[in-house]
Amino acid sequence: MVLIDKTAITYQLKNVYGDQIVDLFNRQNMTYNMFMKSGRKASYSPAGAGYVFAARQSDIESVGARAENAYLPEPLDAAGVQFTITPKLIYATLRLSGLAVELGKGDVSSFVNVQGDAIANIYKALIVDLNRQCWGDGHGEIAVLSAQATTNTAATWTITCSNDTGVRYLRKGMLLDFCESGTIDTHSIAQRISSINPVTKVVTMAIAADTYETYHPLGASYGAVSNGETIASGASVVRSGSRLGTSGAWTTASTAYEICGLNGLFDDATLLASFQGQTISSYPEFVANILDNSAVKRELSIDLMLQAIDLTATRSDQTVERILTGLGQRRKYFALLANDVRYAPGVFKGGYETLSFSQNGQIQMTFDPHARPNRMYFMPADGVKKYELTPIGWGGMDGQKMHWRDNYDQATMFLRTYTNLGVEKRNALTLLDDLTEPTSLAW
Repeated sequence: MVLIDKTAITYQLKNVYGDQIVDLFNRQNMTYNMFMKSGRKASYSPAGAGYVFAARQSDIESVGARAENAYLPEPLDAAGVQFTITPKLIYATLRLSGLAVELGKGDVSSFVNVQGDAIANIYKALIVDLNRQCWGDGHGEIAVLSAQATTNTAATWTITCSNDTGVRYLRKGMLLDFCESGTIDTHSIAQRISSINPVTKVVTMAIAADTYETYHPLGASYGAVSNGETIASGASVVRSGSRLGTSGAWTTASTAYEICGLNGLFDDATLLASFQGQTISSYPEFVANILDNSAVKRELSIDLMLQAIDLTATRSDQTVERILTGLGQRRKYFALLANDVRYAPGVFKGGYETLSFSQNGQIQMTFDPHARPNRMYFMPADGVKKYELTPIGWGGMDGQKMHWRDNYDQATMFLRTYTNLGVEKRNALTLLDDLTEPTSLAW
């Protein structure tokens, strides 16, 4: 007797496909969507198109007690300065062949409609990257090497980021540049990630090549990719093309091409010498409050959090209403409250996981997996705003989404937004820095 089993009837079976494509990576879009949009209108100034506002640095200080028949106080002027929040140009591009569009139509020959899925995916990718930019300083650093790396033009090669920043901002397929001692390594620009191990924090890079150098802002003229090019431990891993300078040289005063994230906003001129159109050393009143521990990590405590709240109250006429931080500090905060059942439980509002800090819920805590480690950001509810010259939409002057490439059966589409984050009362922002992260935090 012949046994008819699964192997025997394999030729008669159909493949059963799912009705969607599953994302095998973390996708966060919390923080950028959280900030309210400023009501200011963009205007033109010597610094270019941007949002200009005036900040008063002091009152008229012609005040004082005097004896009878004595001179009145000296009539002194108040001090002020104008700042400019300049929109950053953020793009996401997509190119499809005519054949790909036709083959991808309908649900018989493909998992999804190729064009529709690509459009949805590129929009999500742009939002995710804007969220990542919300935690930076505008200059595109997304990781830091913890060991020397060496390029290889014959095989894959690796970089290691086994430090606090880790690989949380890196993605398979992403293009990277490397910045050492203030200079872009022009012999290893636009190198692509092949795979990421979030546990060991080792990133495998594709075979080093000049493939993506043509459209890099520095251009191929700055030198071909080299085999055996060493990249020093401590070098900044940068989103390709986002940190530039003359011939690759870069300083904190160089133009920032990404939006100015919380690291740049909650700063005292350490990261950004120039901020919102002014050299901050000339205006020490326009700096954020930094509560650090000289780079020595320490455990989170309620007292440290209260100190940060008090710093905002002391230096400004505003109060802290929101605390932003990551999952590591959420665990640390939960540990502080483990024996106290009086705190309000976490709730979900508009997609954000929140927890109140005070007894009556006056200060809302928001936890974003993409937050910078070791830090908590304290601010008024409207302390940071979005300044959008142009909201997210399709680029092009003719009103068409798809633009056919000359002499090719290909169409290009690109999303763009001209936007930035900004702050008008910077002395109301307080950064609690140098906090210990949980040792078991995987990425």
